[in-house]
Amino acid sequence: MNRAADRRRTVQERDRLRQLEVFSYVVRLGSLSRAAKRLGITQPAVSLQVRELENELRTSLMDRGTSGISLTVAGERFYKRVKPLMERMGMLFEDRADLIHEQVTGWLDLAANPIGATNVLPRYAKQLRDLHPGVRVRVHKCVQSKGLSMLHANDVELVLGVPDSGQDNSLEYREILTYKIVLITSRDHPLAGRERVSLQEAASWPAIVPPPGTANRRMAEAAARRFGIRFRAVIEVGGWDALKRFVEMGIGVAAVPSICIRETDKVSVVPVEEYLESRSFGVFTRRGDYLTAPARRILGMMIPDS
Repeated sequence: MNRAADRRRTVQERDRLRQLEVFSYVVRLGSLSRAAKRLGITQPAVSLQVRELENELRTSLMDRGTSGISLTVAGERFYKRVKPLMERMGMLFEDRADLIHEQVTGWLDLAANPIGATNVLPRYAKQLRDLHPGVRVRVHKCVQSKGLSMLHANDVELVLGVPDSGQDNSLEYREILTYKIVLITSRDHPLAGRERVSLQEAASWPAIVPPPGTANRRMAEAAARRFGIRFRAVIEVGGWDALKRFVEMGIGVAAVPSICIRETDKVSVVPVEEYLESRSFGVFTRRGDYLTAPARRILGMMIPDS
């Protein structure tokens, strides 16, 4: 009899924690559908969890209208009590699969700049899927500013990109890797195979460059100004993959991030003498936010000590 009572109590406590978790997501994301998407469950399941919580508390926590949900006075008071609890115990709730050795499932929404989506993310996504085939990943490939806006709006949980000098304190940046700026040439170019070249020497050759106004173009122009040189652009093209194809054809040389180079690229990579500072590439999260289990898994793969 005592064992049966203990089992019932355990089930009740587990259900209550789930209800609090779902309620917190609905409040944070502002809608039942967004909460369902983030949690990887159906919208009716979200509604049921909230209704059961309201039944247990014997009060209405939120008003549901055509324009979305809004908290009642009781709901606002209750959320003020629930929020710090969920923030402190979010890791336990979101990572509960670790404790009971269950497979992680659900959707992971993240954004990545072009380099991140093409050259950094794929191997981590593969690791995640190999370990947890029930996880589905939705990648939003976009410029970093749009990705950070999506993060602020809770549309994604992670953003892959570079440190942002204008970043506000609500976001946290963690480094995944470092890279350098290198010169690439065609394999039969006179500079190919060199151990190092100066920027002045590199600038004497026709250049393939990113379009004006892009972050990559600004990076190249800043380097040129720093060393008092002018490069001779013959082709402007967006996207590192397209730029590398023009270099392969021998039309010109280009300065690119080392992380955008693949083994299959038919280019010669030459370090640039004066511009060897390492640069950082990493992941942004909302500071103090608790992440879903898929997000925590891939973050742990990217940054093992996180």
